[in-house]
Amino acid sequence: MKKHLKQYVTYFGIGITVAVIMACIWNLFDQTELLPILKIVSDSFTVPGVAFIGLCLLGWVGSKGGFDLFGYSFNTFLGYFKRETYYSKPESYYDYCEKKNKKRKPFDLPMLLTGAFFLFLAIVFMVVFLVLDK
Repeated sequence: MKKHLKQYVTYFGIGITVAVIMACIWNLFDQTELLPILKIVSDSFTVPGVAFIGLCLLGWVGSKGGFDLFGYSFNTFLGYFKRETYYSKPESYYDYCEKKNKKRKPFDLPMLLTGAFFLFLAIVFMVVFLVLDK
């Protein structure tokens, strides 16, 4: 936990900033009634929660090699425009994947947990909104 404390603080700060920006966009500070305030706060926490979880899932797919084919294709295509690699045979896809596997970064758990926290806050505010709306 201490090892990733800086990441948690950074992600939490970004999430709060995004939530405040979204609340300002949806005019939270002009509202006087409780129900619209709860709805806007719930929506404001949903945005960073879903964004962090989505980015984390994309990072997980990338860490497992899900985008290697696109990178290999792009590098091979650009290699044909370089003079020194024009006449040489490009490396195989297998060699490219092995080289990428050695440099791969691990899964980013602090981003997932921070996104889950913001999504949890959004669900709590949504449940309070739905209970008071009856």
